[in-house]
Amino acid sequence: MQNKINKLFTKEEETLLATLIGKKLGKVRHDAYFNSNISFRKVSFFVAEKIFLLLNTLEEMDFMWDGDGYEGEEVAVFKFLECNEEVTKENYGFDNLQFIDIPVHEIIKDIIIIEDNVKAYDSNTKEFVSEYDYVKGVVFVFDGFKYCFSRCNWFLEDININKGENPETKIGNINDDWEWGENRYSINTRIFRSLKKDTNN
Repeated sequence: MQNKINKLFTKEEETLLATLIGKKLGKVRHDAYFNSNISFRKVSFFVAEKIFLLLNTLEEMDFMWDGDGYEGEEVAVFKFLECNEEVTKENYGFDNLQFIDIPVHEIIKDIIIIEDNVKAYDSNTKEFVSEYDYVKGVVFVFDGFKYCFSRCNWFLEDININKGENPETKIGNINDDWEWGENRYSINTRIFRSLKKDTNN
């Protein structure tokens, strides 16, 4: 059983995200919201003649909360990569999965990564059991509004999409994401981290 799982963006993914700051986001592509404002597995960004993909995909691992370990437990993991037009329209075998383009045509002022940390403890002994770090969401900041792309929870591939002045407030409390039995409890922390470089340096 792993006692520490790190599913944050890699350094390469963060660097790629940071290169978008200061560039114009032409449009966003996602599925046609068959289930509220939730897009299944991916959202595509068309920036300066390139295409980027925010992918929320499942990965298997020896999970962490039970002393026996759940071999093959799946967790959802955010990934960010450059892609081509064909990839943005992959429907994963769903015949009714349609995609729509949302025009933006605004300069990206900042990108904020929302990171959650969960430390699990044994309720009886109070001893540390395991720790999980993961990306909860990504916020694209523009003049006067933001786009927030967040995961519904740690084991689903869905991506919530919200737009407004402070759409990140719609994500909900980190403590609501975790339900524990009588043998476990956790201490949960959420941080908002800007990728914008300090212009004073």
